[in-house]
Amino acid sequence: MNIPYNNGKVEIGKYYQKDSRPYMDADAILLQTALIDCDAYRKRYLSEVMYVFLVVMTLFGYFLFS
Repeated sequence: MNIPYNNGKVEIGKYYQKDSRPYMDADAILLQTALIDCDAYRKRYLSEVMYVFLVVMTLFGYFLFS
């Protein structure tokens, strides 16, 4: 409901329209990506796993050989 404020001289919010797009947080976007485009989600997941693996192995090698 759009009820503008009218004091007799000024009408505030007369042309205001609420945003029609729903709010999308990161979890909702991730869920939609997983359900709609499985290949893109799989590639993203594998790249994140490989990145974490490389960081852990780098830290392990640094502390082991230093």
